[in-house]
Amino acid sequence: MYLKNPASGSMKVKITKHSIRVGDRVRILKGKQTFRKGYVPKYSSAIYTVVSGNGYLFSISDDNGNVLGKSYKYYELKRVEGTETFLIEPRHREPTMTNKERRNKRELQELARVQGPANKKRKTFGATYFLE
Repeated sequence: MYLKNPASGSMKVKITKHSIRVGDRVRILKGKQTFRKGYVPKYSSAIYTVVSGNGYLFSISDDNGNVLGKSYKYYELKRVEGTETFLIEPRHREPTMTNKERRNKRELQELARVQGPANKKRKTFGATYFLE
């Protein structure tokens, strides 16, 4: 937020403190893939601990104490209050069918209904039946 001083005409920058501090447990912002269908969570499911930082850049470590090689900016991290994870299970659905595929499927179902069960014995007429 910028504050203008009417007397001098200068602009002062108001520095806001971020909510992330050393020792907090955080999640990392995931990169979003463009033009992908479905729900993708915004933050990773893994929880890390902030080891050090200067208010803008933070270095984090995993549960084993291994420090990640990259520093993350404050807006790439999300503070976590608890350790619960709420994952949404992906729903699998059949691909959409064209009208032709729908018609073929309906005809096959009709044929199966008319013919009856497959194990029923039927009289078959082969080529030798007509030659006798």
